[in-house]
Amino acid sequence: MRKASAGGLLFPIAGFRLSTKSQTAMSQTPSPAHGDPTHPDSGWDHPSVLGDPGHAWNAHWKLSGGGGGSAPGSRTALCLWLPTFELRLELVRTPELDSTSVALLSSGESMRRTIWQVSERAHDAGVRPGQLVSQAVSLCPTLTLLEPDPAHYDAAMDAMLEVLSGLTPVVEPAGRGRVFLGMDGLGRLYGSPSRQAERALASLFQVFPGPLVASIRAGMAPGKFGAWVTAASARSGTPVVVNEQELAGFLASCPVGSLPVEPLVIQRLERLGIETLGRLCRLPEPSLVAQFGGTGKDCLAWATGRRIDPVRPWHRPRPIRTSLDFPAPVGLLDTLHSALDRLVERALSRPARRGRSVTAARLGAYLEGGGSWFVEAVLRDPTSERERIASPLRARMALSPPPKAVEALVLELTRFGVPSAQAGLFDRREESGRAASGRDLARGEVPTSLKDAVKELKLRLGRSPLYRVVEIDPWSRIPERRHALLSFDP
Repeated sequence: MRKASAGGLLFPIAGFRLSTKSQTAMSQTPSPAHGDPTHPDSGWDHPSVLGDPGHAWNAHWKLSGGGGGSAPGSRTALCLWLPTFELRLELVRTPELDSTSVALLSSGESMRRTIWQVSERAHDAGVRPGQLVSQAVSLCPTLTLLEPDPAHYDAAMDAMLEVLSGLTPVVEPAGRGRVFLGMDGLGRLYGSPSRQAERALASLFQVFPGPLVASIRAGMAPGKFGAWVTAASARSGTPVVVNEQELAGFLASCPVGSLPVEPLVIQRLERLGIETLGRLCRLPEPSLVAQFGGTGKDCLAWATGRRIDPVRPWHRPRPIRTSLDFPAPVGLLDTLHSALDRLVERALSRPARRGRSVTAARLGAYLEGGGSWFVEAVLRDPTSERERIASPLRARMALSPPPKAVEALVLELTRFGVPSAQAGLFDRREESGRAASGRDLARGEVPTSLKDAVKELKLRLGRSPLYRVVEIDPWSRIPERRHALLSFDP
């Protein structure tokens, strides 16, 4: 098993660049038939496109809430899509593998590794995504297997979004390798819709080499769904523009698998003999609603071009990052757990975190010999307690441990909520809680609630700001000598 040399940064930052500019213009190739989804180089059946494009779009659609809300956005959408984004980035880092059969391993599995993405040569040899490694190697003995480097892919995607944000303020990412741009009102700046799409592609030469930019598919149409279908049916490097009058006719020849609905709905439609959106449009709306409920009505609205989902601006999070370098690569989970606890304490003590609770965290690592690894955890309740943040990350690490020894560990606090509620020193909700805590203090015992409060204050301020009164000389005639203040740190 070979592994491409790992470059890039662990987490996305500005200034990412894969290589110097290698082309000044995209390769000009004849455009396929307008709107023909069965063209050999279209997005619907090209070997480099792994899996159903509609299903890949569905994952983004669920995350974005369906796109049917009333929030403002850009009606005209430009979709830029690079199929097998991660595998193409690996081939850019190791060009010598471009002429061989290459497959990218899936992440998040420790025992039975499977194939995630494959090159065209590997696809021709029978290797498919989802196959076990043993099965793929038996079909293609010369197959080169690459470990995924998610940090490098995220850095490339972040650089892509940074460049496109200079073109239009309305940018909405939809997973790695796919992004939607809001193009309303840009005609006076960049010219016709075709010129706008070409301008967006040309701007990517700042971060990507020419061959990679030439492989990007671009589609411009009203709404995100129309732009996505247009990009999926476009030829690499040749933008396709569909206006509102042509949208319904363009969608008629597209497969029903492009609909942003559950895969089960797609399977039911295909079993009924409905393979294209044009055939779906022939069905009456009451029949679709009777079979699929509100989803059937939405499918018909998308297929006829009546539903236009606007592109909404993307809120770029500003995570809090902490890192820890090991003097020697570490492979023991106990050592990594201890390092994680230290990283959580450091992150919670950062001034940027004060006054905010944590709702999501991400743990990543540099691996020995190159590559990266990461896991994410979304917390049930907003919190600023170390254990409640570290515990779900440890659970994710146990399910998907780093494939190699770790050279450096990095923690990101990615989402934040309202200030965490501090428990009362004397919890009145418990029966006789105030009296019990008072008795504990009288006996010299510190209640658990007070210990937790001191811990949180130490994480925020770096020290304990509480003091206790100690009796020194109660019969002294000078009041200052009767008692003294000592730092309270249970």
